[in-house]
Amino acid sequence: MSQVEIWRGQAANALKSLVPKISGGINATDGLVDDLLRVLSGLPDRPIDRQPYAGIFTAVDVPSWRRQAADRLATLVPKIPNVVGSINDEQVDSLIRALGNLPPRPDGREPYTGIFAAADLPTWRKQAGNRLFIQITGLKGNISANDGLVDDLVRSISQLPARPSGRKPYEGLFPGLTIGTARNQAAERVKQLVTNLEDDFNPKDFLVDDLIRAVNKLPARPPEQEPYEGLFPSPTSPTSNLISLAQLKAIAPFSNQSRLTQLGPFINQALNAYKINTPLRIVHFIAQIAHESDAFNTNEEYASGAGYEGRGDLGNTQPGDGRRFKGRGLIQVTGRSNYRDCGKALGVDLINNPKRLADFDLAARSAGWFWNREGLNEFADRDDVTRITRIINGGYNGLDDRKAYLSRAKRVFRI
Repeated sequence: MSQVEIWRGQAANALKSLVPKISGGINATDGLVDDLLRVLSGLPDRPIDRQPYAGIFTAVDVPSWRRQAADRLATLVPKIPNVVGSINDEQVDSLIRALGNLPPRPDGREPYTGIFAAADLPTWRKQAGNRLFIQITGLKGNISANDGLVDDLVRSISQLPARPSGRKPYEGLFPGLTIGTARNQAAERVKQLVTNLEDDFNPKDFLVDDLIRAVNKLPARPPEQEPYEGLFPSPTSPTSNLISLAQLKAIAPFSNQSRLTQLGPFINQALNAYKINTPLRIVHFIAQIAHESDAFNTNEEYASGAGYEGRGDLGNTQPGDGRRFKGRGLIQVTGRSNYRDCGKALGVDLINNPKRLADFDLAARSAGWFWNREGLNEFADRDDVTRITRIINGGYNGLDDRKAYLSRAKRVFRI
């Protein structure tokens, strides 16, 4: 089941509960309910002089109409069909599996599921773009079948003609280049193209979102926001205890013990949700978040954030953004753009509630989100603490401290 389908099921349940609770006589909210029923049922628009529900249900009292409408919506909303924005997601999935020597995608499984943790489709596509960039630039040797798959993907997404049967991969895309340079060019192109694939929401999802917000008396959805964002959380995987409290205390002996007790379950949730689930991945993740959070003693940076004011590279375009979107979470998520992307992935409005990111649950989840977005499991698998530090920090600040945490974590996990 796709993320959108999960959200539609949640929306159906919400409407079934909320619509009967509309109070008073017929009002504008009932009009929204009627409009949505007609759209989902393929009925003509309601005549201007006709009150909501008339013509859909037999004449009864208003509360009965609302109950019938709620039941009907609960049936119709989950059946909204997907409008597939691009068939290329299946190609992207297949290429990642081929390059990563993964089993083929099972029949009936949505692209990207089983490769990345549950998230929204744009996040999956960004993860796929990052993963493919690493995998394509890592190809070695002479032209192979995988290069043909890369060439085919670039042509398909770019709507170019298929590669002629006698032409080698990349020849028509990047003429005159060596195979290594052509692969690097293709990796850049694939990352850009995959990340920018269009989403798959049906226009009817926007109407469902509008109605849920209306009956909940919530602010209107911002124009740039997808349906359901911020209304429902993203699903999470079942949690296994991948790191114990005793292990955390041994790795970070100078931490506030009560904070570690509170953080432990949420760290385990992040480890599970983002497949940070091998000893080597766990110790690298813990080493980095221990350094970033001052030995787990804070969920936000100590500085005011004023130094980020006006930083266009962080999306801080409005007065006060520097302080508002200072570093928060166990991997200091910083800046308006990152708060927006993180909130979108976690199903939380962090633009209007930036301090929420410092709460224990989101502090851990956001660290997992960032780790996953940047594809850091791959570098953890290579035991490359320097590269991980460079990606997280933008430089090598605190590298020795991160290495010290890593060494301690490896001793604890007996690596």
